[in-house]
Amino acid sequence: FDKQYAYGIRHMFGKEGKRADYTPYSCMKVILSNLPSQGDHHGCPFRHSDPELLKQKLQVYKVSPNGIHQILELVKGMHYQLACQKYFELTHNIEEASFSLNHPNQYFIESQKVLGGGKDIKREVGMSQRSQENSANKGSTAAPEPAANAPQDLAEMTEDLDSFFQDA
Repeated sequence: FDKQYAYGIRHMFGKEGKRADYTPYSCMKVILSNLPSQGDHHGCPFRHSDPELLKQKLQVYKVSPNGIHQILELVKGMHYQLACQKYFELTHNIEEASFSLNHPNQYFIESQKVLGGGKDIKREVGMSQRSQENSANKGSTAAPEPAANAPQDLAEMTEDLDSFFQDA
């Protein structure tokens, strides 16, 4: 395990190598590139799944037949992000989302808001905003402002990971 995976995991969490904070791909980047091959488990399910397989998965997830039809029509029209948004609306029992889904992390954050009854989840929002700021700052010549609580957040996030690797 250590030789095959441990270094890669520590590197992705900024514990090894250049200690970079990698930003995850946006929906458009996932949809337009990085096509998964056989045995891979990434990609957009609305873009990279066969429509029949997607229909079966939606049935397993207990989406209504009308909802499945709406989602498959959006997929057929190559509106993958709208299909994802429709899935969000159907699975979270909301009429119409007041936001536009553009990132997998945003899906998670909005889902937590809906399921948590509107509670503010500062840690996840702060982390996604910081990663977006970091990617925006890479293109600018201005020096990025250090986040006051970034080391503390990083320590909290990787504490369990460190203990896992120490136990292994």
